[in-house]
Amino acid sequence: MIKLKVPTEEYLQSYKEAIEEYKAHNVTTYRFTDPSGCDIFKKFDNYRHERDLPSDRVGEDKYWLVDDERAYFIGEIAVRHSLNDALRIRGGHIGYGVRYSEWNRGHGTLMLSLALERARELHISPVLATCNDDNPASARVMEKNGFVLLDRITVTTGGENVFIRRYLKTL
Repeated sequence: MIKLKVPTEEYLQSYKEAIEEYKAHNVTTYRFTDPSGCDIFKKFDNYRHERDLPSDRVGEDKYWLVDDERAYFIGEIAVRHSLNDALRIRGGHIGYGVRYSEWNRGHGTLMLSLALERARELHISPVLATCNDDNPASARVMEKNGFVLLDRITVTTGGENVFIRRYLKTL
């Protein structure tokens, strides 16, 4: 059964395989946490409880979309508890990534729908979500979940202009 759950060791090997898929296909739209550099479960717990965070970070709850019958990781989604100035421009309350081999199967839409329930429990409304303008698949995922385009902005990163779509949804 496919479901959203708090990350656990049971899915770690499959998570690592998803990271390798992103590397092999040069996917840069979302970054999974590298488990070789830290204890990701402790890191995720620190973010969930807003402990020992860098000053430029906010608390967030991470969830993994998994197929529990196969112990298979499908995607990751973060529900951020609040926004800082950087997240208001790019990132928003929710960020997500679906493993490359599972793209175009409706998993992003399902994962965002389930994460919105978590956002509602955290009393986050309206919810801000963003994507690069050249990522129409992510825009469709947000629109299918009732997000409305707020605006398109230009962000300069490393001397390069990046066009960002910002979406809102009131819960």
